[in-house]
Amino acid sequence: WNLVFMQFEQEPDGKGGYNRKPLPKPSIDTGMGLERTAALMQGKLTNYAIDLLRDIIEHSADLTGVDPDGEQAPSHRVIADHLRASAFLMADGVMPSNEGRGYVLRRIMRRGMRHAHLLGAKEPLMHRLVPTLIAKMGEAYPELKRAEALIVATLSSEETRFKTTLDRGLKMLDEETGKLASGKKFPGDVAFKLYDTYGFPLDLTQDALKTKGIEVDVAAFEKAMEEQKARARAAWSGTGEQATEKLWFEILDEVGPTEFLGYDREKSEGTIVAILKDGKKVDRVSVEDTNVIIITNQTPFYGESGGQVGDVGEISKPSIDKPPYEYVFSVEDTKKMLGSLIVHKGIVSSGEFFVGDPVRMNVYQNVRSAIRSNHSATHLLHEALRRVLGEHVSQKGSLQDAERTRFDISQPVAMTAQQIEEVEAIVNEEIRANTPVETRVMPLEDARASGAMALFGEKYADEVRVVTMGTTKTGANKPFSVELCGGTHVKRTGDIGLLKIVSESALSSGIRRVEALTGANALRYFEEQDQTLQQVAGVLKTGTAEVLERVKNLSDEKRKLEKEVSDLRRQLAMAGPATASDGAGDVRDIGGIKFTGRVLKDFPAKDLKPMADDLKKKLGSGVIVLVATAEGKASIVVGVTDDLTKKVSAVELVKIGAQALGGSGGGGRPDMAQAGGPNAEAANDALTAIEKALA
Repeated sequence: WNLVFMQFEQEPDGKGGYNRKPLPKPSIDTGMGLERTAALMQGKLTNYAIDLLRDIIEHSADLTGVDPDGEQAPSHRVIADHLRASAFLMADGVMPSNEGRGYVLRRIMRRGMRHAHLLGAKEPLMHRLVPTLIAKMGEAYPELKRAEALIVATLSSEETRFKTTLDRGLKMLDEETGKLASGKKFPGDVAFKLYDTYGFPLDLTQDALKTKGIEVDVAAFEKAMEEQKARARAAWSGTGEQATEKLWFEILDEVGPTEFLGYDREKSEGTIVAILKDGKKVDRVSVEDTNVIIITNQTPFYGESGGQVGDVGEISKPSIDKPPYEYVFSVEDTKKMLGSLIVHKGIVSSGEFFVGDPVRMNVYQNVRSAIRSNHSATHLLHEALRRVLGEHVSQKGSLQDAERTRFDISQPVAMTAQQIEEVEAIVNEEIRANTPVETRVMPLEDARASGAMALFGEKYADEVRVVTMGTTKTGANKPFSVELCGGTHVKRTGDIGLLKIVSESALSSGIRRVEALTGANALRYFEEQDQTLQQVAGVLKTGTAEVLERVKNLSDEKRKLEKEVSDLRRQLAMAGPATASDGAGDVRDIGGIKFTGRVLKDFPAKDLKPMADDLKKKLGSGVIVLVATAEGKASIVVGVTDDLTKKVSAVELVKIGAQALGGSGGGGRPDMAQAGGPNAEAANDALTAIEKALA
């Protein structure tokens, strides 16, 4: 037992001390959670010995060959515990990222991955343990089973990326600790560099140094962190977003929340209750004033939120005596501040506006209609993606404007062409069904009970708006799409017209971005594609139905001709004279090693390695150096026959040649390496440098 007696509520007394008042219901926290109970029931001494975790630990031991109960037992335990936490977070929709809850997940993952490294794992380990975790806990937590593919792929991807980072970071740790005098703390600025450059969280650095008895200078780390934040704030201050959160709170307290009328109208009247110019409250703005914000008591303009962009349009009032007979404020964007204050951003196109003015408000209907279409299509797209890819798919971000819908989802691998076609077919079937789009306001708990999809981590009010659309299939207990949403939508799914996915790409680890067009924009896309196809068919002098086959034939023919040209080029180059620093013959003996080198003008770098392979076969035993020059630059390849690789390294020789060419580095294998440099005129110097190295 780990008993905690909760008896008092402690509050500051205003004098530097505290007052304690008895709780209305004192209680005792026994600390007897599931794992401790299981340990008692199973007769185990630690939580890690119970069946929930032991199977994972033993699987980790099998894969690494490290005793699960030996000196490195803590590493096995960390891996098991952190794997479980990571899996549950991903099953709940959290994905690794560099901020918020995603960063918490990444830190958990990386600590487990570092301990896999300590156990000697050369390849990603944690994802291989997922089946054991799910076999143990999947029945009680079915969300783990549903998200298994996502969890495995994300862990594998993260660990693959982190191993490179880990190697660099640990090397830096070793270098810095080697410089430390005995008893000194690890520099906080270096710990921050590890965090900022290599993705090493502070706790990971502390964990790595703990075994060496070294502490991190946390104060210096926090100072470096604060300095970076200050730089970021300074950069942000020049963006024009001058009205502070404090000011928005003051305005909200003064004028109250804005009543939104835009669910069923694009026009309304209202009264100006506040005006801001350049981030400061004013009573009046006039023609050509820019960076202006007008706030009204009510508005049909939708303020940007939930991924839907803000409306554009006009706020106007009659002029008093002379042309123009209407004063106009052009609304270029609409934002929602503090969740309930809708602000109209723009410029005064004509006349002047005062606080207290009655005004007419007009949302541009064509823009609103396109945005609505894209937003409703996003709901259908979300459900279709879940049906095709799996229930692990959840929304990670979205943007609906007048041009397109952009939707970010949790998905570890790229969608196939077939999957994209399936998603499009499902969405367009729902569009053609032309079912009503219904909205209802209900208590949050009722909405959840109805099966409405909510976004993980979002904060919802007690009363929420539920948007329902699509057909209800036979045997289904709800319509196609039911989501919590505060945006504007079409009246019927048929109003969307059609949907076409135009892009699917990686956004970050485990996150894919899907972009789609709807309605007139989708139709325009098809027209442009058809026009391009017609033009290609015209160039190929064939019908549109035969374009694909014609292009395939041309591509095959092109590859065949390119190979023939490449072979002929190599044959001509091999038939030409070799190059040596002293003008000697084709093959020379340098230090008992046969050597041949050539400088090839206007020769493609991609053909150097095949030519080097040909010369290695022809030479039998020796070193081949080829330098190709083109457009003032040079590429160099060094080939070493297998019998000499223990004596001579192609990688070391190519670095010498690259240095002569004004380059640096170079890489490859002991038998074949390649590099380059900006100085083509030094091609012969590169050969000379390598010859000297062999001598």
